[in-house]
Amino acid sequence: MPVPPPALEATSDNYSQPVLENSGKGSIVLDYLSELAGPSRRQSELLPRLAREYGWRFLLVTVHTDRERDVAREFGVKSLPSCKLFRHGKPLEHVHGVQTEVDYRELIERHLVPLADRVQAAALKAWHGGDQEKAIQVLAEGALASPDNPAIPLLLAKLLIQGARDEDAHAVLTALPLATREHPEIQCLHTHLELVLAAREAPTLTQLEEALEEYPDNSDTRCALAAAYLVADDYLAALD
Repeated sequence: MPVPPPALEATSDNYSQPVLENSGKGSIVLDYLSELAGPSRRQSELLPRLAREYGWRFLLVTVHTDRERDVAREFGVKSLPSCKLFRHGKPLEHVHGVQTEVDYRELIERHLVPLADRVQAAALKAWHGGDQEKAIQVLAEGALASPDNPAIPLLLAKLLIQGARDEDAHAVLTALPLATREHPEIQCLHTHLELVLAAREAPTLTQLEEALEEYPDNSDTRCALAAAYLVADDYLAALD
């Protein structure tokens, strides 16, 4: 996978694209700097490192004010170094002067779209666009990147079920860490899938009912019959 560049460079010809348009997709951090100023160099060293640490979850754009004075003027930058954060085409925060690393982190984290939300949105977009395999791949990779987040494997299992891949959905949930499997929604779906798969391997509904009449204390037969009722949408009978 190619490594993203540490930053895009905004000029008077292109700043609307990397800043205004892309800020509709996520947070954009603008680094206004002068190569002649020491404080600017410190900011321009810190922000790319943070971009890498946050896994490129925000786009870093630099504006070299020595060359792009019109761009700096349009965004109201009057002192250096400066840093602005954009979302949805609007500047939401603006800081002047070099900040501490903690301050930059707090600025960024206030406006980051959670990774799980981005993964789920991308997967659903691919799924509804007809590319089911891409949706599954996006969620599988997201689950590996966020192993403690139950929302991603839960959506993955639900999409697999929609795609008639119950065995794969069951395998995904079974492979989760114990703490994640104990999440109420995952536990419920996992149990449901176990019953569905058990019903597929069981005899017919009529055969199970006859077997239970003959051996009413057989717990295996009761479990198989409950699974068969569940698949047949007869929930009251399954509960009984």
